[in-house]
Amino acid sequence: MTTPAQPSQFPGGRERARTGSGGPERARTDSGGRERARTDSRARERARTGSGAGAPRRRDAGLLAAAVLLAAAFFLAPHLLVPGGSGDFPHEFLAYWSSGRRAFPPGLQHLVDRQFHDHLVRVLLAVPLLAVLVALAVRLRRFRLLFGALALVAAALSVENVQGAVSPFGTLLPLLASGLAKPDRVALLAQVRDQLGHDPVSPALRVMLDEYVRWHMVKAVLCGLLASVLLGLSVAVWRRRHRWYCLLTALLAAAALVVVAANVTTVADPDPGLLSLLQGDW
Repeated sequence: MTTPAQPSQFPGGRERARTGSGGPERARTDSGGRERARTDSRARERARTGSGAGAPRRRDAGLLAAAVLLAAAFFLAPHLLVPGGSGDFPHEFLAYWSSGRRAFPPGLQHLVDRQFHDHLVRVLLAVPLLAVLVALAVRLRRFRLLFGALALVAAALSVENVQGAVSPFGTLLPLLASGLAKPDRVALLAQVRDQLGHDPVSPALRVMLDEYVRWHMVKAVLCGLLASVLLGLSVAVWRRRHRWYCLLTALLAAAALVVVAANVTTVADPDPGLLSLLQGDW
């Protein structure tokens, strides 16, 4: 008769039984170990690449510092890089007006060149300032409205100075209304009005009209681009159910379109606008 095998006859049986009964605990332990290993790996990767929790704060602080520096440079750098002023423009303009030539005399050319470089420096600072403010508006949700408003101001400054860089002589024309003595201003207005009403137009007046039209044409194009961006933003925030932002951007887009319409009208008929500019009524 065969005797049943006793547990003691198989020395490893009891240990294997204990091992088998602890399977779930070991599985949980192994899973926890793997999770800790993955966590440690991610932590080492963040430490290596600098993408931890402090990195976004450092980037935001860097953007804020860049915005402050660019804003300060916008107002200070042109005076340092392009010294001088345009106070002599009325006198130089009268000499140009009476010369009967299209080309600027040296004194007026110097003022026009200075005006061009002044606006060019401001454009080179206003455009990156606009980009930084837009980035801050996207990243800092609590201050989105504030940085959005500042970005809109930067966009307006960019438009204004692009106009000045494209038409530097045109940006100097408003100085005639306040810089000329009254007899000179009255005589200039009478001659301009007479030439506009009865051809021929003098070379100097032709240059004035060309610069005036170019100034308004550039503004119409840039404001049209701004209106397109604002309309696109309005549609985007509407889809995200931000009704107030949608209404605000739509109103700003409508205002930009009004500016576009006004400048297109001026380009189509520049004579009344130029006369108003010389009179100081614009």
